Amino acid sequence: MKLPQNISYPLREEWSTADIVKATEFYYVVEQIYTAKIARTEFLAKYAAFTEVASMKMTQKQLDREFYRLSGLSIYRAVQFARKTQKDYLHLED
Repeated sequence: MKLPQNISYPLREEWSTADIVKATEFYYVVEQIYTAKIARTEFLAKYAAFTEVASMKMTQKQLDREFYRLSGLSIYRAVQFARKTQKDYLHLED
């Protein structure tokens, strides 16, 4: 899958630097699941860290919509795929 160049990740002003790092790392692994392969354990660990930052489902859904608008990639789809499969490495086809 070809991604747009220079994707801007959706971030929140109230987040600390550590929160921004966690969110950015998660957005990156979402990109990886669509464009390459990523270890399932790594993806789920980054997702767990992301849910600490965006703990409310409403916030997670808003960030997913923003991320999809900016990149064309669905966080929801990636997470559902990672949860359902038992493969060690993940790659989500379009």
